[in-house]
Amino acid sequence: MPTLLHLNGPSGVGKSTLARAHAARHPGMLVCDIDELRSWVSGWEHDFVGTGEAVRASALALLTAYLGTGRDVVLPQLIVTPAQVERFEAAAAAAGASYVGVVLDVAPDLLLPRLRERTRTPVTDVVSRIIEERGGDDLVLEGRRQLLDLAQEHGWTVVDATEREAALTALAALVARG
Repeated sequence: MPTLLHLNGPSGVGKSTLARAHAARHPGMLVCDIDELRSWVSGWEHDFVGTGEAVRASALALLTAYLGTGRDVVLPQLIVTPAQVERFEAAAAAAGASYVGVVLDVAPDLLLPRLRERTRTPVTDVVSRIIEERGGDDLVLEGRRQLLDLAQEHGWTVVDATEREAALTALAALVARG
């Protein structure tokens, strides 16, 4: 049975980095990075949220189709709205796949420096600007708290992403359990 592995977590925790590393160890796995897809749309920098919603619908179709081929998908995507999460759970079910929701976490004293020191790309630059406009560090830490609450409500595993290898081992074990 194919698996949709949803790596949720606050900005800067390492969702995309761990998704790529996990996929590299599992040939044939699709990395469905919605933030990267978003950057394919002209003008996305000026309508990050609106473009994200449009691209999210496209990503759902893409990952549903890919799961339908019997292959796995890893989705590095920050989602704090339960209704949005349910869309991805439903897409996995529609494709006959299992959904494995994970919240990646690190301590706040590590998260904030990681966020500031991550590799700069057009996407991370826009995300950083939005974070600063909407509350900076306080916004990131509140989002982290919301995600940990969401994990508890949904029964998702929280994976400590402090050490890359330990996190990758934990993710592989979760996928193996389905």
